[in-house]
Amino acid sequence: MEIVLLAGLIVLAGLLVATAAAVRRTQRALAAARVEVEALTRTVDELVRATQAPSPAPVEQDTDPSQAEYLITSVGVPDDRAADAVSGGQFVSLAAGESLVQVLSLAYGVRRALSAESRNRIGFEIRREVKRSRRQRRRDLKEAKRTLRAEERVQMDAA
Repeated sequence: MEIVLLAGLIVLAGLLVATAAAVRRTQRALAAARVEVEALTRTVDELVRATQAPSPAPVEQDTDPSQAEYLITSVGVPDDRAADAVSGGQFVSLAAGESLVQVLSLAYGVRRALSAESRNRIGFEIRREVKRSRRQRRRDLKEAKRTLRAEERVQMDAA
């Protein structure tokens, strides 16, 4: 009895030590996470301050109001006008380029999905699943017949 009590105390002490170590590890991880959060908060605050420039005014126009060019954004640029602003032609080129990349990606995926290897793999999986379901139906039918026969025997014995 004393040995069991002593073993229980030893196990309890071991659990307490392990729990204390886990708590210390968690506290260290929490402190490290807090330091990282503070650093990230400072970084975000600096970025927000850097991007809060006054809104740029529209570019001066000569005579025709339809010829006015407006700057869409000047994030991170302290000037009134961004030096590398995207022109209309460049914007169209970028938009068309992105659309082209999406279309090519879709074509690649469709081509790969319809490849002979993929079709063969899918066909194999379908045939395997059909065989499995047929076997399962046969097992279920045999089990139902056994149950029916057993019920009939019980009814015949009762009669």
